[in-house]
Amino acid sequence: MTHMPFPSNENVAAVPSQQTEAAKAPWKRVRAGEPLPIMLQLMFYDGRVVSYAFSDIREMQKRDAGHIELSIYGMEKYRLTIKGRHLNELFDLLQLGRIRSMTELGPRTFDHPEDSPAIDTITIETLTGPSSF
Repeated sequence: MTHMPFPSNENVAAVPSQQTEAAKAPWKRVRAGEPLPIMLQLMFYDGRVVSYAFSDIREMQKRDAGHIELSIYGMEKYRLTIKGRHLNELFDLLQLGRIRSMTELGPRTFDHPEDSPAIDTITIETLTGPSSF
């Protein structure tokens, strides 16, 4: 009776919507057919929201899959540092301008799988004087 072809209490599978929700990336990308966004929105785990114009992004650097830096020249000069894990796709989408928003997850929790993308911290540094990029 243990090898029956129909579901039983012993063959419990996870609900597909829960699996995809847990592995969901902490950024929102532009869907096919939508116009490219004008602003890049940053949402912090403490509730703050900051936006920058995509046209002000002057340089992007990726040190490794967990460290991205953006140089932003708007009314001020800013260095945006994004730290996390599995951020290669985010970097590629940022270069194409196909990201609407990024969400900082904050301190790691056990409900987020280790093999899924995560943004642990987003740091905004205001630069003064000559550019240090």
